[in-house]
Amino acid sequence: MSPLVAIAGSAQVSRSYSPPVRDPEAVPDAAAELGAELARQGCRIVVYSNDPDFLERHVVRGYVDSGRATPGSILVRGRYQQDVDFDQAQRHPEVFSVVPESTDDWEVSFYRSLLTVDALLLVGGGRSTFIAGLIGLSRRIPVAAVAAFGGGAEKTWQRLTNERGVATEEEVAVLARPWRPGTAGLIVTALRAQVRRRADEERAAGAAGRRTVAGLVTALVLLLLAVATIPLAYAAPTGGWQNVAVLVAAPMVASVWGAIVRNAYDGSGNWLRAAALGSAAGVIAFLLFVAAQLSTNPDLLDGDAARRLVFFVLAIGFIGGFTSEVVYAKLRDQDVTQTPVLPPGGPR
Repeated sequence: MSPLVAIAGSAQVSRSYSPPVRDPEAVPDAAAELGAELARQGCRIVVYSNDPDFLERHVVRGYVDSGRATPGSILVRGRYQQDVDFDQAQRHPEVFSVVPESTDDWEVSFYRSLLTVDALLLVGGGRSTFIAGLIGLSRRIPVAAVAAFGGGAEKTWQRLTNERGVATEEEVAVLARPWRPGTAGLIVTALRAQVRRRADEERAAGAAGRRTVAGLVTALVLLLLAVATIPLAYAAPTGGWQNVAVLVAAPMVASVWGAIVRNAYDGSGNWLRAAALGSAAGVIAFLLFVAAQLSTNPDLLDGDAARRLVFFVLAIGFIGGFTSEVVYAKLRDQDVTQTPVLPPGGPR
């Protein structure tokens, strides 16, 4: 889908701007050049008024005269029952798509619409243009604030130098260049680069969100599997290999469960690495624990005590996976080997 660019700004000779608008006589032609370049680079535009005091009519003129406008590529958001017909709409009605606003408060409809666009193009303008720029920066919407003509756009550019959003330092510098032939192409190219960068960020965020959901679902499944080892341990024959197999499987499942829960808690995205490190830490802690018990109770796994041992190894496996970095630190310090031994007869 072609990016949708909102147009805002003005350069009225009789109006006072802060900072002042420079070279207001050149703004209409510059706006037309920007409109033509937007059309050539495949952007759609959204405009709000055909009033001569605003620059939208000049952007639309250049956009349509470029010959690259496509059906519905100019979105007009005007107030209900107000004349918003542009001169070019008489000759090319298929290019325009009019969406009337239900409120008479133009500021409400204007600022609200900024949340639905892909980028902002600001030239000159006053308070509303500056506020539009601030909204764009706060929402990480790509902003092309043309500083060459002053006004609210220059004020937005000054903010853009400190909080660039998705713009690079080079793109911000392009926006401050004096207006010359070809400047419009550089500005629109920089704006398109910002749009692509933000789209990449959104795709990456979406992928990270999907990985988080997948990790949490996996953690829930592992939780159920870990808890299921308790009835399995009591269903297996006493002293049989099945009982020992459940005893070994329980901490392995619990350690991966703990590692994935920790990974989700930290907001990390490398689930496979977390599972591998967590399972290793959990199994090491389990082996050291069982080895310490067997050193004084060699028959621990032969009787009913092995079943009760499942409760201990589940907790050890989960804690080992959840705090794998602590386990590895203790291994380096040889502290984890100091495991307390249960009294003869197994856990009570």
